[in-house]
Amino acid sequence: MGSQLPLQLVQPLRYSSSAYIVHRGVADVLTSLVTLAYQRVFSLAYVQGALKSGKTHTGVYLVGHLKEKRKPARLIARDEIASWYESEFRSHPLSEGETIVLDDGDFLLEELSRNNQSGIFMDLTENLSQVDGTLVIMGAVSPDKIECTKQIRSRLNSGLHLVLEGPADAELDSLLNFITKQRGLHLSDSKRAYLLRRVSRTLPALVECVEKVEETGDFSSSSTSFTVLADAVSNETENLLLFDRK
Repeated sequence: MGSQLPLQLVQPLRYSSSAYIVHRGVADVLTSLVTLAYQRVFSLAYVQGALKSGKTHTGVYLVGHLKEKRKPARLIARDEIASWYESEFRSHPLSEGETIVLDDGDFLLEELSRNNQSGIFMDLTENLSQVDGTLVIMGAVSPDKIECTKQIRSRLNSGLHLVLEGPADAELDSLLNFITKQRGLHLSDSKRAYLLRRVSRTLPALVECVEKVEETGDFSSSSTSFTVLADAVSNETENLLLFDRK
């Protein structure tokens, strides 16, 4: 019978710019976005990343990095845009050179288009152009797949299209450690190795696996067996399981 490894609950971490790994797949994108933020001209960039690839955390990191350099920046969530537009946008002018990151931007632009609120986006881009600001839109699909108005489409087509790629293989263990801690879960080195041998070695696959472990709620025991992890990876291919037995 296999030995048991500790699965301990730790203090959950919120997304923060200090708890972020600039891995190989995001480094060039971040360099491009920071460069845009320092240009004295309006810029628009659409950043595409697969589901669970870390788009939100990348946006948080970008905003935090710019603020550390005393550059005005903010991240606006999809469900906050309408209230922000009504309560702050008109009464609080944008700062010179400000960067605004729209999280879940693909869904947001489709919602604005369906609800006849595309004027919010047009006003935002117009005001940012007046202060030589930067608009960063985070989305899961390519910009040409977004169902939006012609006005929004025109703005998107004029912007830069960047794509988040996956991390290097050697970076996966550190990223898995961050992913689990952000969810209040601590996995020992051995348990992380167990998952990395059985889960497709991509960031979205690892996030999905950790979320399955999280759904069990079986975090309180100090001697949780491998059963929980085995159930979480049960949908992985038989080839991956055979690889571990070799």
